[in-house]
Amino acid sequence: MDASPLGRLRPGDHVCWTHADDDEQRRVAAAHVRAGLRDHHKILWFTGPAGRDAALAGLAADGIDVAEHVTTGRLRVAAAAAAHLSRGHFDPERTCERWAAAMRQARREGYAGLRVLGDMSWAAGPVPGADRVGWFERRLNRLVADGFGMAICLYDRRRCPGDLLADVSRAHPATVTARGPEHEPRLRMARTPAVLRLTGEADLSNRDALAALLRHLIEDAGPVTIDLAGLRFADASACELIVDTGRTAGGRLRTTGARPQIHRLLTLVGAGLVPGLL
Repeated sequence: MDASPLGRLRPGDHVCWTHADDDEQRRVAAAHVRAGLRDHHKILWFTGPAGRDAALAGLAADGIDVAEHVTTGRLRVAAAAAAHLSRGHFDPERTCERWAAAMRQARREGYAGLRVLGDMSWAAGPVPGADRVGWFERRLNRLVADGFGMAICLYDRRRCPGDLLADVSRAHPATVTARGPEHEPRLRMARTPAVLRLTGEADLSNRDALAALLRHLIEDAGPVTIDLAGLRFADASACELIVDTGRTAGGRLRTTGARPQIHRLLTLVGAGLVPGLL
């Protein structure tokens, strides 16, 4: 596997990585950890069924000094089941709270970002609350959009049924595989209090991820600008989401920088009828 896709990821990215075997997962983990060490990130690796010791051994076999980084706290490796299912069920709200707390701690410790790799294939099993993993993945977009946190969610294609993979793929801005042609997320979403910046392509493949973040915009009291200058393509569904959000926001939302073809599509789906949106 070419590790370059992982090297190109950056804080703010939320990627669904589907893998076909344990060796592929090991290589993804090693590349992810190396990139985090390079970029001065704190790294959390929530492993699959093989467990913590096997994961650490795999990283060491790839030449990573795991003992040093585990001792300093820069690298933390734990079983995904222990992290997500510590009470015998999956609690997505509590998991989101722990995510937010981990990002605050990494900031206090002076890291440039928090990089998380998580094996999520447990969601294919008979776990109470596993039916809400899609909700969790959609919510996670809000947590990483400020450009500090970053997540790669691993799903084993041998264990996960097609309906689960389809659901979680839509919840992420991008889905990547070792065989896929894309080396970067199709859509990037960066959020500050006053601006949401969209980069790349917005379409049905990432519609749910975009919808989750747009819903978050209208929960804030102040005006927000959606910067579309970096958006190369948007389909009708993405434009309709933006227009619907502007309508709900009641004049607190505007767009800027849309390319001519996206501006035309926004107009066609009713942006001109929403005060201040265009």
